[in-house]
Amino acid sequence: MAEHYLKRELYELIRGDAQSFDFLQQATLDGIWFWDLEHPEHEWMSDRFWTMMGYDPAGKQPLASEWQSLVHPDDMKSVQQALERHFADPACPFDQVVRYTHRNGSTLWIRCRGMVVRDDQGRPVRMLGAHTDITLIKQIQTALETRTRDLARIARAMDNAQEGIIITDAQARILSVNRAFTQITGYTAQEAVGNNPRMLKSGRHDADFYRAMWWDIIQTGTWQGEIRNRRKNGEEYPQWTAISRVPGEDGEHDYVAVFSDLTDKKQADERIAFLAHYDPLTGLPNRHLLMDRLHQALAYHQRQGLHLALITLDIDDFVAINERLGHQAGDQILGRIARRLQDALREADTVSRLGGDEFVIIIHSLTDPEQIHAIIRKLHSGFVQPMDSEHGDISLTASMGIALSLPDVDADTLLRHSHHAMFLAKQKGRGAFHIFDTSHARMMDELREQRQRIHQGVKQGEFVLFYQPKVDLRSGCVRGVEALIRWRHPERGILSPAEFLPRIIGTDLEFQVGDWVLTEALRQMSSWKMNGRNIAVSVNVAAPHLLQHGFASKLADMLLNHPQLAPGDLEIEILESAAVEDWQMAALAMQDCRTLGVRFALDDFGTGYSSLVHLRRLALDTLKIDKGFVGDMLEDPEDFSIVESVVSLAISFQLEAVAEGVETERHARVLMKMGCPTVQGFGIARPMEADRIIPWIEDWEQSGLWKALKRKS
Repeated sequence: MAEHYLKRELYELIRGDAQSFDFLQQATLDGIWFWDLEHPEHEWMSDRFWTMMGYDPAGKQPLASEWQSLVHPDDMKSVQQALERHFADPACPFDQVVRYTHRNGSTLWIRCRGMVVRDDQGRPVRMLGAHTDITLIKQIQTALETRTRDLARIARAMDNAQEGIIITDAQARILSVNRAFTQITGYTAQEAVGNNPRMLKSGRHDADFYRAMWWDIIQTGTWQGEIRNRRKNGEEYPQWTAISRVPGEDGEHDYVAVFSDLTDKKQADERIAFLAHYDPLTGLPNRHLLMDRLHQALAYHQRQGLHLALITLDIDDFVAINERLGHQAGDQILGRIARRLQDALREADTVSRLGGDEFVIIIHSLTDPEQIHAIIRKLHSGFVQPMDSEHGDISLTASMGIALSLPDVDADTLLRHSHHAMFLAKQKGRGAFHIFDTSHARMMDELREQRQRIHQGVKQGEFVLFYQPKVDLRSGCVRGVEALIRWRHPERGILSPAEFLPRIIGTDLEFQVGDWVLTEALRQMSSWKMNGRNIAVSVNVAAPHLLQHGFASKLADMLLNHPQLAPGDLEIEILESAAVEDWQMAALAMQDCRTLGVRFALDDFGTGYSSLVHLRRLALDTLKIDKGFVGDMLEDPEDFSIVESVVSLAISFQLEAVAEGVETERHARVLMKMGCPTVQGFGIARPMEADRIIPWIEDWEQSGLWKALKRKS
């Protein structure tokens, strides 16, 4: 093949040293090119130019003009513009980074440099240049830029994260904290770095807690859980913490703790729950929450043999008020009505707004259907006083429909009944009410006869106490027994409390039976003690009995008759749902009894509507988990979560948790793993008469069944 004339000109440019030029183009990593501007179709590229692009120089050299097709389309315009500037002004160099397409389809980053050769008149006639493959440099640069951006992004993310972050070394010295750490704890980075995270300790957790935490970190590399810490200002707060072990550069481990302040989360959760379940205008429960509470209340009242009433209340001619005063004034009046209704009822009752001027009320724990009349009068009295508004005083009346619960009536049906009764009340005129329950008279007659028979049974000594043991499965210790009243009916045999106690709630007979139970329990405790057995006894006391004037004094007199009993031997159990009715009075009464050495347990916990604030104010020692949740927890995930939450709550409040309704070994093992070793139920022992308790305890201690359960757990 003839020598390319451009190559010959290059020979001349290097003073005819052709051998040096050949060596140059073979040795250099750059691709050399030469371009005849007077004959643009004449171009020459060195072999390295083509091998750089992945082509065989021998096959490409005749097609040198194809090089332009290898330039990335987005870069071609900038190349042409740079050439034009260089042609026009020698002081403007041609030095461009251009993307080329390799034969395999990949992209090459090429630095193109060139210089024009001009004639005597200064016109460009030739151009000589070189291509340098900077793809690797570009890749390294890109990687470094990406790494730098990643590090900057991580730093920004850490500093802008809403969660607090602490990084410590192997000696637990704080190396770094983020901005959220300061916002949550109140400590600046300068105050924290070099310090130990124990600066945040609240003192709520003992050494065993931290040993268990570090055991998990050492064994698994991670730990997460809730910790109560203390801010710089002394305020305690709950935080969710996740700790991870990270290999350090010096071979030792660093530790990263990411934590969030649960105070805000819990407040946010409460706000979301409020918006989902409450009427935004009045703050009352909406239909969804009303039906949920009604379903629960019906199930509970049916188990307890109680009744509830559902009242649908509608403001008479409220549409006319809205039209006359406007909807804004109407909304203000509805808010005042809601407050008056709440003030007229007990805390345990539920007032809801379904929309418009329609309110629905759940009245709990009715033992006598006649009680509803007093409640209706109280509700009506809330409308006697006119409503004040910017338009003057407004007199209102309300029509009410009442439906009483029956065993075969579900929540939806009961609500329909109350609505129907309300429409019947409307037909009677303003301010009227109508009771849907047609069996009212028959129920009253039956109730009266039942109470008379119970009173007769008390006089004739037909009642007896059975006792059900409570045991600690870890130690095997019998923690005590629960006294359970039974009626040894001469005709119907042994009757459970559900057969008679609901009939006497709210009557003087309830107090008589309650006093007998306490007297008999204390007598039996003294008898066991004289036989060498100190057995603590839990006694169920109704909330009205506890709140009865002089209850603590009467109990003190009973205890004086048994001086051999020690403080703590007697425990009083009150139902959660009953205590809800008057927390303040219940707390005062319980405190009076505690001065006598009496312990307190909240029974059937989880079935009522307790507030944690109220719970903390009660002088409690024990939370008893309702057997309905315990019995179904192995099959029902929701019940399992409830039991687990109650156990955690008891631990948080430093209370003893007792699980009722334990019927199988599996129940016992699961409860032990949850941290609730104290249990009672048919799986341990059925309620039995007093003379069988000591033999049962001896058999339990000798049998070692609790050891087997402990091993299996």
